Amino acid sequence: MLDLPVLRYLCHNKGDARVCDHITFSLLPHELVPFRQLSLNFMVKAVWFKVNKHLSLPRLIDVIEDELNHLDDVADFINIRTIVSWQRLITTAFVLFLSADVNMVSELQYEQLHNTDNLQPFLKLLISHQSRINNHPIRGPDAFAWDYYQQSGGIEQNAFFLFGRTSQHRN
Repeated sequence: MLDLPVLRYLCHNKGDARVCDHITFSLLPHELVPFRQLSLNFMVKAVWFKVNKHLSLPRLIDVIEDELNHLDDVADFINIRTIVSWQRLITTAFVLFLSADVNMVSELQYEQLHNTDNLQPFLKLLISHQSRINNHPIRGPDAFAWDYYQQSGGIEQNAFFLFGRTSQHRN
């Protein structure tokens, strides 16, 4: 069982538009805050298919339906705009990762990532990454995001996340 700290903060009544009279508030750990409707793993694999197989966006929608969509209603809201936003999210994470002071990959891997503008090596790294939380193995993009978050300061520094911001950090 994993214990996740939920910090309580005292409200200092800042801001122009108070919406409640609460004295305290909490910031949930990122594992409990949903970022998007589909999992990070799903989004990364979809972009991986596009980049690795050099698929057009319309063809990618068919591939997602055939290879990733195990829920009948998921493909109903996946469209070209959605996929473009996933690719933009991953590209932004790639740039952020390269500029961060974290030690998650070997020097050789870092150099290879730094010397390319292609997402393929980064996507491969995301999909194959392995980590542990309290001796429990986690794999894939979630493991990579967890390691990045921890090495960036974690909850102690209220670090931001590699793949977007939770609602509590959005403007």
